[in-house]
Amino acid sequence: MTAKEYLYRIKNLDTEVNIKLEELKCLKQKSLGVQSISFEQKVKSSNGNSSNRVIDKIIDLESLINSEINELINIKAEAHDLITQLKNPKHRSLLTEYYLNNKTLEQTAETMRYSYDYIRHLHSGALANFRKIYNLFYK
Repeated sequence: MTAKEYLYRIKNLDTEVNIKLEELKCLKQKSLGVQSISFEQKVKSSNGNSSNRVIDKIIDLESLINSEINELINIKAEAHDLITQLKNPKHRSLLTEYYLNNKTLEQTAETMRYSYDYIRHLHSGALANFRKIYNLFYK
């Protein structure tokens, strides 16, 4: 895996988690319209009850999201340790904002108070310097 692929893995996983969180929110909203059931009803009719299927899907999705969040926390911490080794504070800020905080380059430019074009140029340099550090640890 290249340094860029490594960093994009973080952005992609962050986006996937956010999409699943939105899906979970929708499922929970739909489940509010589901009639409540007692445990006796669940035991007697667990195969065909649609409210049970919705609840089961919510539980499964929550479990998957929690697992992915744990993975995301771990790889963000690992990437943060590598990013903090960069000498240039602008490079550290840019990579943190763009990859770890999952912002766009436009949002990163606004946060750092630079033009978009300057951030694009700075990103190339930051990525080149990050690649050197990454390769020391992973090649």
